Amino acid sequence: MCGIAGILSATPISPGPLEEMTRVLAHRGPDGAGHWYGDGVAFGHLRLSIIDLSDRGAQPMHYRDRYVITYNGEIYNYRELRAALTQLGHDFQSQSDTEVVLAAYAQWGADCLSRFNGMFAFALHDRATGRIFLARDRFGVKPLHYARVGQQFVFASEIKALLTHPLARREPDLDYLRRYLVLGPREYGGAGAWRGIERLENASFIHCTLDELLRGAFVQRTWWTLSPVDSGEPYDAARGADYAEQYRDLLTSAVRLRLRSDVRVGSALSGGLDSSSIVYLVNQELRAVGAAGKQETFSCVYRTPGTEDCDESRHIDGVSRALGVSSNRIEPRVDDIPAAHRAMIWHLDTPPESTLMSSWHTFLRVAQTPVVVTLDGQGADEQLAGYPRYIVPFLAHGRESLREGRALRRMPGSGQFVALGLASRASRAVGAGWLTPWLLRRARKQIYDGSPLNRSLAQDALGGLQNLIHYADRTSMAFSIESRMPFLDFRVAEFLAGLPAAFKIHDGWTKHLARVAFDKRVPDEIVWRRDKMGWPIPESFWFRGALREWYVREIESSAFLREIGASIDVSSALDGGVSINKTTRLLNLATWHRVHIERTWSPDRLLGERVSGKMQ
Repeated sequence: MCGIAGILSATPISPGPLEEMTRVLAHRGPDGAGHWYGDGVAFGHLRLSIIDLSDRGAQPMHYRDRYVITYNGEIYNYRELRAALTQLGHDFQSQSDTEVVLAAYAQWGADCLSRFNGMFAFALHDRATGRIFLARDRFGVKPLHYARVGQQFVFASEIKALLTHPLARREPDLDYLRRYLVLGPREYGGAGAWRGIERLENASFIHCTLDELLRGAFVQRTWWTLSPVDSGEPYDAARGADYAEQYRDLLTSAVRLRLRSDVRVGSALSGGLDSSSIVYLVNQELRAVGAAGKQETFSCVYRTPGTEDCDESRHIDGVSRALGVSSNRIEPRVDDIPAAHRAMIWHLDTPPESTLMSSWHTFLRVAQTPVVVTLDGQGADEQLAGYPRYIVPFLAHGRESLREGRALRRMPGSGQFVALGLASRASRAVGAGWLTPWLLRRARKQIYDGSPLNRSLAQDALGGLQNLIHYADRTSMAFSIESRMPFLDFRVAEFLAGLPAAFKIHDGWTKHLARVAFDKRVPDEIVWRRDKMGWPIPESFWFRGALREWYVREIESSAFLREIGASIDVSSALDGGVSINKTTRLLNLATWHRVHIERTWSPDRLLGERVSGKMQ
């Protein structure tokens, strides 16, 4: 896992700008730095050594004196691809997956992407043809941003690297930021927080000549998507058991591939079904090779009086005891929150939905140990219908909506979603299926557009999930930790997209398939728990309590918030019971402007600097 940057130009490229771009990305790759300058092409690389720790794995990497790459990510099936490419006549000088990417492109061109099972973002230059190949993985787990500055095209893993270029504009997109305050962030499709800076979208690539790139005569092409089925197949217990076994087998394979590493591997454990399932499968794989005693989990807990509603210690304890794993825990100290929040905003480059303190502190805890890679549970809810809002499309298009609606009311907080789903079902029955989505749009509740469940899930997996992936990448890489996501294995995703909706929500249970798959494997209190938390953060307790003065001051003193017309009477909002999410967006945006536009703060040192595997 690494940081990448590059400059493409019709004129000679001086080293200063590229070196500064890579310097600001050093947290992504503390184990080595490399730069390569060719004819109109300059690549930079910061290395976090995961596979082939020798110098043979260093980048930018060359192949056959023709191809050169700067690459961020992991191709988990690199061993199988290497074997196939060897039979086709390719020779390898390293044990790295990077060299496999180069050989795959040499063999198959842009079609190599469909053969990769992994997370990646890379830039590859074919020196013989002059072509440039920029690509990103199916779900966009690894980032790639680009901009045209003067007569040059620049790209990097993070926006802050692009902003170091002497010709870059540090200009916010005010329309996007105003929408953010109302609707929240959108790290996919269309405009972002910065004018003039684009993102290569997930499952997309650019393949063109250097001249076409510099003239802007190129297009992003999508190379993969999900094709959900709209089957109305009813639930059947025997078929459900078969589907659950297939799902568990696929997820097991995804975990097995993601355990490939030449450094220590652990797991983030929140206490929910998704992370517990991953920890269970990792445990089974390690037991099979007699290494279960090496398993480490990492959790953010809340035991301070007043924060108990965000604490999942009981569930974490249950999983840890059942599997006999080593549990590493951390509780954020309230006095540390202001500094941690500023650092998080600097690393994210764009304002997020919340303070992300649970994710932030979990990876801080990982960085205090020799573990460098974690296997995490991101992406299951968007494929298995884990959020209560998915009740609406399920009931709106279901075969047994009334019976299922009654059963789903047993789930905490489900009432409004059951009512909306049944109302939409009724409106569809009389030929007015547009009515509920229209009313929700009028009310600015973006929870349902009229699509059946599987299409809603696919839209979220390729859309809204990008926000969470963005947070996971930035909060893990801030501490030089690689986060791997087995639920985003494309084989798992394609299987679930083709599964009838009746097997995802059934008999009052969301994620029914996953519960059946891990029944009697993961403790019952995890598999069959109805309350869903998902890395909760006691922001209301902090910001209405000990941190209130700081919180109010940070927001109400922001000239930028006043400039864009934001309502910033935070004291009244807190006293009036306004959702803490709304006011925390104000805090995030005010801090974002101070950190990135006014540049009144930057980190003193890299958070991920390590000495013998420990934080300094």
